[in-house]
Amino acid sequence: MSKPSKLSPRKQLYLLTCVHAVVDTYATVFPHVLPILLKKLVPQTSARNSYAGVLISVFSNFGSLGQLPFGWLSDRVRTVHFLTFGIAVSAAGMSMLGIAPTILMLVLLVAIGGSGIAAFHPQATAQSAALSKHNTGFGVSLFLMGGNFGRAAGPLAIMYLLVYTYGIESMAWCMIPGLLVAVLVPNTLKMPYTVPAMSPQRGFGAPTLPEKQKDVWRVTRPNLRIFVVLYIIAVMRTITAIGFENFLSLHLDDHQYSNAARSAVIALFLIAGSIGIIIGGWLSDRINRYGLLLFSLLAAPPFLYASLHSAGGIFLILLFTGNCVLSSSITVNIVLGQRLLPERENIASGVMMGAAWGVGGLLITPVGVLSDYFGLPIVLDGLAMLPLVTAVLMLFLQRGQN
Repeated sequence: MSKPSKLSPRKQLYLLTCVHAVVDTYATVFPHVLPILLKKLVPQTSARNSYAGVLISVFSNFGSLGQLPFGWLSDRVRTVHFLTFGIAVSAAGMSMLGIAPTILMLVLLVAIGGSGIAAFHPQATAQSAALSKHNTGFGVSLFLMGGNFGRAAGPLAIMYLLVYTYGIESMAWCMIPGLLVAVLVPNTLKMPYTVPAMSPQRGFGAPTLPEKQKDVWRVTRPNLRIFVVLYIIAVMRTITAIGFENFLSLHLDDHQYSNAARSAVIALFLIAGSIGIIIGGWLSDRINRYGLLLFSLLAAPPFLYASLHSAGGIFLILLFTGNCVLSSSITVNIVLGQRLLPERENIASGVMMGAAWGVGGLLITPVGVLSDYFGLPIVLDGLAMLPLVTAVLMLFLQRGQN
């Protein structure tokens, strides 16, 4: 456990948000460099998208499903060094992608970097909720916004200042800022805090667990049904998000976008997600979360689909709006998951973020194969419309309110 911090809980939340931006810079540089790495290490074959799907799946599973064991462990061994380890390992693994000599070494580095990302997120997400006290929706959304800002702006700095100027091998220098932040964290953040229990007035009116019940798995059936359905929705939304984030980069490369322009579009897509998360978090503390989740699933697909069949400024506006709306319900999943599993908030965070992104990432491998078979444009169209199909699951959540 770290020494007591001289910073107030609010200042610690702001600091944790900034640290999240650093970690997610490393987490999101991958789609920017993916086309370059494939051209460098993979023979020019018709299976390019399949190779990409495998790499994306490996990264997503180590970075996302890995959050489950780290979440379980950090619930029992509460120490700030899960954050320290996560920052340092993600910085080292992802920064060395550019010097990978073979595709197998690339897979290994992606797995190492993903493991660091997995170690950081469960505890950090739970602490963001606890540090914000009763405004957990805002606290989590602020934390996620910081990550999304890093996801959008951080890779641009890496690509423009190093990769596009000095070559892909120069990425190795990027690990230095992450290692410095890892040294800073233990002396500035205080752990642990506890997330407030779920209120019956929030989140579908689901009952909370009794005060004395410590076995988190012995939950009521309505709670369990809500948690499982929320998880499935998170997985389906994640398939669209991961698919667009990574395969859109290849799609733009196929359409002769320059590297700089391609990175700018990816950054715009991620900035839209950041804005959607903070808006959704603010709204989740004020309006019906069921309605916000349903709106997100129904309204995002038309914008995303239309963006793929547009060009110029219209393409950018539609793409931005689509991801902003899609991301607005991410905080709903996380906050409800944490409050449905009181005293196991790190596991809940790991499931709603890590396991959802891991399973969603695992399903990207067949998406890559389908892209080689049917063509990338057709598969992107399908990814855009997937949340619309997922909206049917909201019927089960509605029943969970009764």
